[in-house]
Amino acid sequence: MIGCDVGTQSSKGLLVDADGRVRATASASHDVEFPAPGHAQQNPDAWTEAIRQILTQLASQTDGTVSHIAIAAQLDGIVPVDSALRPLHDALIWMDRRASMQAEHLRDKVGAERIFDITGLNCNASHTAPKMMWLRDQLGTPVAKFLPVGSFVNSWLTGVVAQDPANASSTMLYDVAERKWADELVDASELDPRTFPEVAGSTEVLGSIRPELADEVGLARDIEILTGTGDDHASAIGAGAVLTGIVADVTGTAEPIGMTTETPIFDPDHLVETHVHAMPDRWFIENPGFVSGGSVRWIAGLLGIDDSEVFDLAAEAPPASKGFTFIPALSGAMTPRWNDHMLGGLAGASMDQGRADLCRAVIEGCSFALRDIVDRLAGLGLRVDGLRVTGGGARSNLWLQIKADVTGVPVRAVAGEGAAMGAVCLASVAAGWFDNIEAASQSLVEVGPEIFEPETGLSGVYEAGYQRYRQVFDALESVYQP
Repeated sequence: MIGCDVGTQSSKGLLVDADGRVRATASASHDVEFPAPGHAQQNPDAWTEAIRQILTQLASQTDGTVSHIAIAAQLDGIVPVDSALRPLHDALIWMDRRASMQAEHLRDKVGAERIFDITGLNCNASHTAPKMMWLRDQLGTPVAKFLPVGSFVNSWLTGVVAQDPANASSTMLYDVAERKWADELVDASELDPRTFPEVAGSTEVLGSIRPELADEVGLARDIEILTGTGDDHASAIGAGAVLTGIVADVTGTAEPIGMTTETPIFDPDHLVETHVHAMPDRWFIENPGFVSGGSVRWIAGLLGIDDSEVFDLAAEAPPASKGFTFIPALSGAMTPRWNDHMLGGLAGASMDQGRADLCRAVIEGCSFALRDIVDRLAGLGLRVDGLRVTGGGARSNLWLQIKADVTGVPVRAVAGEGAAMGAVCLASVAAGWFDNIEAASQSLVEVGPEIFEPETGLSGVYEAGYQRYRQVFDALESVYQP
């Protein structure tokens, strides 16, 4: 099996054998462009070139036959294509907020509460319906299809266009309880439903890899390509968070946090949203993620150091960073409240602080944002037994311990690449290795042996730090309003 994760700043791939062993890994980077405030876009050809490199690397390291490939890709990105599946514009990715006027149009026509009741989503420019509307309004040529990121990559692999229900449920046009397009919202958007990819199950086979591509990368021509799913959903599967009680914490550029449920659950506070899961008859209750690893990279760039040095310095500072407080809203706020106009902030600076305190404050600020979401999941009546952390943030023991201390629940890291492993789980079901995704996840996912338990002696320190973080957020939000 090959599972690939098309992320924001890089793509990753895993080659896994029939015994569940990871035989090889590969990765390739791609850039993000920020042409204006609130704009974030990528050249779709960068994704396909990255996957081309990854497949070539993995093919050179297999001594057997690869039978299936599954793609997990960043959610809330959209690519308009012509009838030949060629991009008509760079992809507007999840960080992009340029379609705020289109989101307001939907809000005015339907109402934010009505939209949430149907879709489980906040009426927000981060979702793909407003982006599709913006592209329709801007482009001077007809759009044949609007493709989510994974669908674009799959169309390049196979020539077939489809999306899974998890991606469809992130459009803001999909009835999350009934699992079908919501005619009321499609009509309000004035989008042509023929431009939406057909919806197919995440483990369904779209078709075989294009023969010329198979020959180019060194794979067999009969390899089957799955529909796949979004990276948040795949990461939950790849973290083993397939049962209620385990919170999936995907600490990458952004930090999506969520839980698997057997019924759709709607948050009256709108902090967490309701998605259809990649798993049949399951839902994923999540906050789609604040800028987390991206905040670490940001502070590293400001200080002129490597990301790893941020954690080295942070380890030298005391808990709560001598009162230094960071608000991780570098691309709008997703917690404790959604606010596209919010900006990040640093507060509580004093002469006795240094670079170490600043670095720790950034890590703690992201952990306080994590607590917002964990507390909300518990407040909805969901049992929270612990966190499973995947992504780059899972490699820092300091960060894992701070997460445990701040949230008050045990934390475990997951080995390897969570989204790519989640894609492998989908592929293994299609291949008949397992009867269902849950069984595949429980068998293939490797959870780290160390459990990071909350240090009770720090509960008071972090409670005070958390309350200070909330007060600083409230004060800043009063400044950054529409």
